[in-house]
Amino acid sequence: MKIGAGPVSFGVYEPSPGGPAPHRLMEAMTAAGYRGAEFPPAGYAGPPGAAVELFERNGLTPVGIYIPIHFSDPTLLTRDKVRMEDALSELEKAEDGPGIAILADEGSEVLLRNPARGDDPTYALDAAGFGALTDEVNRIAEYIRRRGLTPSFHPHISTYVESPVEVERLLGATDIDLTFDTGHIALGGGDIAECFEAWRERINHIHLKDVRHEVLEEAKRRRRVDFDVWWAEVSAPLGEGDLPLREFLAHLSKSGYRGWAVVEQDRAPVSSEAELLAAAEVQRKNLQWVRRVQEGLPGGS
Repeated sequence: MKIGAGPVSFGVYEPSPGGPAPHRLMEAMTAAGYRGAEFPPAGYAGPPGAAVELFERNGLTPVGIYIPIHFSDPTLLTRDKVRMEDALSELEKAEDGPGIAILADEGSEVLLRNPARGDDPTYALDAAGFGALTDEVNRIAEYIRRRGLTPSFHPHISTYVESPVEVERLLGATDIDLTFDTGHIALGGGDIAECFEAWRERINHIHLKDVRHEVLEEAKRRRRVDFDVWWAEVSAPLGEGDLPLREFLAHLSKSGYRGWAVVEQDRAPVSSEAELLAAAEVQRKNLQWVRRVQEGLPGGS
């Protein structure tokens, strides 16, 4: 299993004049010890090909790119598919790496205020709505394959595919594989070991995330609407949250998974060099934690 870095762990979510310069982001990833990473959002480093050049300069293998899409909002869907073209063009220009296009539903403003719905059907899509979502996922996945890339779908809280039941419905209605995010699966109500075992044959990418359930529960109790603020408080350094990640990594080793596992510790956007360096230090420790766990597993990997 290969360990990569996620841009969100360094406070990068979208192109922003207040964020770190693209070359500094890649340098920080390399300085933290990573040799592979997901691309930053399309446009962050410049036109397609700019991120590839920076990755090559810093010895980073491009693992994939995250592509958020409002599958249930026709107007925003059209806009998002235009943005998707730049993301796919970036992936196409990367000669190394698995070329994984990570699709994720963007949900809605209502879902942002009502995260981790569980089995509550109040804000879930009805059968027709969910069918329209999975039909669109199938169309986009096939389009991605025709371009020589690998589609993957990322279940995510505060979206229409967040609970294990919704993931099962997606898997039953599509042929797309999954990006298995330990944090989102757990916050969505799933047991990460059980879900991984159930979906193993449909998992082609992994995000390693540790989370604090109490932060989510408190946000729900207080009906907080500042999702971007409290969400950064949910993610914990690996091994310091509520998830049994040591056991999960052992399970991964036994399963024979040989793909990429990207470390994600979502944090507030960074706006200074000092904040970027601080984020890089935390991510260096996350990588060291994973390696220590791996060394302690049978076979030392």
